Amino acid sequence: MRFELDWESVSGSRGDELAATWARLAIRVGDATVTSVNDYRSRALRDHVLIPLYPLAEWLATHWWLLLYEVPTPGREDYERRHNLRFGREGFALPDLSIEPSGERTSLKWRAFDLPDARIGFTGAGTCNLELEGVRQSFADLIETVLARLDQQGVAETYLHREWQAIQSADEDEAAFCIAAARLGQDPYAIEQPLSQAIVTAANRLPAHWQEEFFNIADARTIEEQATLVNEARALAMGTAGQFESLVELRAETEKIHPKRAPWDQGYRVARTLRQRLGLAAEPLGNDAELTAALKIPSLGYTRFGEPGARRWLDGLVECADDEGPAFLTTKSWDQQVRFAFCRGLFEYLTVPDTPSALTTAARTDRQQRNRAFAAEFLAPADWLRGRIVGTWASADEMDDWAAKLGVSEEVVRRQIQNHRLAFVEGMGDCW
Repeated sequence: MRFELDWESVSGSRGDELAATWARLAIRVGDATVTSVNDYRSRALRDHVLIPLYPLAEWLATHWWLLLYEVPTPGREDYERRHNLRFGREGFALPDLSIEPSGERTSLKWRAFDLPDARIGFTGAGTCNLELEGVRQSFADLIETVLARLDQQGVAETYLHREWQAIQSADEDEAAFCIAAARLGQDPYAIEQPLSQAIVTAANRLPAHWQEEFFNIADARTIEEQATLVNEARALAMGTAGQFESLVELRAETEKIHPKRAPWDQGYRVARTLRQRLGLAAEPLGNDAELTAALKIPSLGYTRFGEPGARRWLDGLVECADDEGPAFLTTKSWDQQVRFAFCRGLFEYLTVPDTPSALTTAARTDRQQRNRAFAAEFLAPADWLRGRIVGTWASADEMDDWAAKLGVSEEVVRRQIQNHRLAFVEGMGDCW
């Protein structure tokens, strides 16, 4: 992602910050130009907009932690307002560009967008996934370029100066708090004391390596209660650790993940490799007996956590005892859901390089997309589905039938068909 600019002198601006920072701005993402516009007044196409950059730089700084760390989360209000450039316009022309972090990567999505008052329309549309660090550096470069311009023009002690100084001077503990607050969808510099204390309390109750996924999905109103439920689930799970010792050898033989690859591709690849190792090919594992026999583990009935309050946001967890192998727990109650949630935890146990311990949730992070893709491919292999699809369409009745044979939900079958481009189905969507 690149912000390309040429400073301009424009008279009549209100405020010194605006007058000092007028520029021709082009935003590039890979080979695409997000700021391609159709100027209805001159009937010309161009690749840039003419705007003061101070409002954009200030918006990036005031949303810094949120733009880098708040992932799209079910039920969160005003996410788009915190993550779309058009909400930083302040009356000037900025594109409809959403910035959606997902863990190691950030998804940039832009759409065609008309501004009738300015008599222009942004014409481009696209999606691109970039590494988080590259996006962070692009934002920082623009902010610092604008600050340098303000200093050069004798405009000092602006709100942007103060905000950026606070971000840059944050020590390790302050940065950790800001990141946790942002994952909750909160501005860390405008947070009230009770919630601030609740964040600290929840963090102190949880293992450090669970905090990222926990704060991604937690509700700011009930965060302490949610942390307590996670610890209760963890304690219950540890009682199952001795039941899964047969998986220790599988973990030692499984390739660990590389976070820079597409998460769903990683999940698919590990699932296919594990099936080959177990001698399953594309054979269905249509019930608990077949799944547990293939993995040489006991009934999945050991893995259930019956607290309904956790079911809306926590799907399951995997923990590891030093000498007894992994422990699994899921909040799900239906057999199909339990099997899918168990397999998500299995992926984390097999592939995490250091501590094989994780939460599985409904969040759309890279990590959760990986383990969902693994569970889908392990339980509903694309090759098995491919051999049963006739023509270019899969009907709802067919998908229900295949789901029953595979022991998964119809939604898992639908997504496998969509994501592997096996056939057309109604409501085609995106990957895990």
